Amino acid sequence: MTPQHQRTETATTEGRRPGSGPARGRRAAQAVGAAALSIGMVGTFSLPANAVAPEVTNVTLDDFAVPAQTLRTVDADAEAVPLSAPEAELSAEALEQDRLAAEAEAQAEQVEQAAARAEQADAAAPKPLGKDIPVGEGAQGIVDAALAQLGVQQDCTDLVQNSLAAIGVIDRRDAGGFDLGPSSGEYVALGGTIVTSGDYAPGDVLFWEGRHNAIYIGNGQAVHGGYGGDQTVVASAYLDGPPETVVRFG
Repeated sequence: MTPQHQRTETATTEGRRPGSGPARGRRAAQAVGAAALSIGMVGTFSLPANAVAPEVTNVTLDDFAVPAQTLRTVDADAEAVPLSAPEAELSAEALEQDRLAAEAEAQAEQVEQAAARAEQADAAAPKPLGKDIPVGEGAQGIVDAALAQLGVQQDCTDLVQNSLAAIGVIDRRDAGGFDLGPSSGEYVALGGTIVTSGDYAPGDVLFWEGRHNAIYIGNGQAVHGGYGGDQTVVASAYLDGPPETVVRFG
C-alpha cells in the first residue's frame, strides 16, 4: 500500500469513530434539552428571592373586599331547634323553682291560717253595741232604750229594733239582728198588737207604712232615727199627719 492510500484510509476510519460526526451532534442536542428541562423544574419548586411579591404596608380592613353574602330565611316552625341547658344546670334550676314554689305555698298557707284565726277571734269577741241601751220591761223599757240612743247615727228601723231589743223582742241591729224595715206586719209577727182606738201610749211603735217608723214617748213626741239621713232625734209624732199604724208591745 502506498503512503497516499494509507492516509486516505486513516482519514476514513477516523470519520467513522464512535462519538464523531452526526451521531455526536444528536447526542449533544439531547443533552441540551435535558438540561433545559431540569432548569425549568428547578424554577418551579424554588423561586429566586427577587421573584416574591413586594410587601404592602399600612393595610386596613377596608382594603379588602367583603365577600358577598346570601341571606336565606327559613320557616321557624319547620326548623326550630329547642334550646336546652345542660342536664346538671337544668336540674339545679328546677330544684330552685320547686323550692320557691314550696315557700310561696307555705306562706299562703300561713296567711290563710292567720285569717282563719282572726275570723274565729272576731266571731268570739262581743260585738260593739254602740251606745248603751238599758234593759227594761214593757213600754217603759222601750222608751228608755229609745231615749238612750239620741245622737246615734242610724236609720229609723235601727232605732226601733234596738229599742225593742231592750225588752227581748228581737236582736239589736248592730248585734246581727235582721232588718225588719218600716212596715208594721213584721212587728206584728213578733208579738205586737195593732192599736185601733186612736190612743197613743209611751212605747208604742208608730208607722208611716213602708216609709218611716218611730218610738212614741208621750206628749205628742217621738224618737226618730234617720233624721237628716242618719241622726237620732226627738221630734213631733205627727209627720205629714198622724201615723198610719200603731203597734204596741206588752
